[in-house]
Amino acid sequence: MNTADRKRILVMMSTYNGEKYIRSQIDSILSQKTEFGITLRIRDDGSTDNTCAVIEEYTTRYPNNVELIKGHNIGCNASFFSLLQNAEGYDFYSFSDQDDIWLSGKLQTACKAIERVDADIPVLYASVSHLVHDDLVPYGTTRKKERSFSMYNTIIQNICPGHTQVMNEKLAELLRKPIDTSRIYVYDSWITNIANLYGKVLFDNHPHTYYRQYDGNQLGSGVGRLGQLIASRKRISSGDGTKYRKQIEYFVEMNSAKLKEAGYYDEILSFIKADSFMKKIKYFASSKLYRQTSLETSAFKAAVLLNRY
Repeated sequence: MNTADRKRILVMMSTYNGEKYIRSQIDSILSQKTEFGITLRIRDDGSTDNTCAVIEEYTTRYPNNVELIKGHNIGCNASFFSLLQNAEGYDFYSFSDQDDIWLSGKLQTACKAIERVDADIPVLYASVSHLVHDDLVPYGTTRKKERSFSMYNTIIQNICPGHTQVMNEKLAELLRKPIDTSRIYVYDSWITNIANLYGKVLFDNHPHTYYRQYDGNQLGSGVGRLGQLIASRKRISSGDGTKYRKQIEYFVEMNSAKLKEAGYYDEILSFIKADSFMKKIKYFASSKLYRQTSLETSAFKAAVLLNRY
């Protein structure tokens, strides 16, 4: 295939004080075995260590493949949205953490899966990841898909990790619309819900990433159903659930017309308006909301009743 005719992938990475692990992650991206052309665009979110110096080594060695944007500190969500909202002209868009390692077929698998869907449909691909520590020996995986994805699930459960997300141009177009990132708690959940509402979500239960777990990382994951439930409980106890609820309110505000058209609006609004214990009890008697397992659904309902969600 002529190089000029190759479809192109833009990998978007947001960094902050990531000098310890970033070389191995960049190397794993640049060594992907794929028929598609790869550009890695990195926005540094105001690092105070040597992260930018490391990245600049790569921009010098790979001037056609690695780009660096030096920014001020605006936080992970705003940084990723800044990258996406200023990215055009590619066939696929992928997010990357600064401290993972990608298996060699990650991008090829994702993009080929997206290509099998009608190009006019906004499509998001996501997958399971291997959980690893610094020894890079897998000891478990992130949550697998066990039930179908609908708005009744993804609106209350962050099921598609951002570090695995790859999308087509149609979905990227939707996500470039102006939004208030201060009202978004987690960017990957927002993107999943936009894809689910306006297009299609593809989920791969096969891992393609080493997702590094350590004391300082922002988003951890438990092992197995019990571990995931414990991790979820810890996040809810720390206020995670109420922040999600505010994001849901904003999502409904921004996408009310499409939610009404798709038949989801009344259900989700009923959840939002159940603002007392008795209203919540009455709501859950006929609620359509669910999580991937019945145990997780029960835990979600308990969190709502206790004003933790």
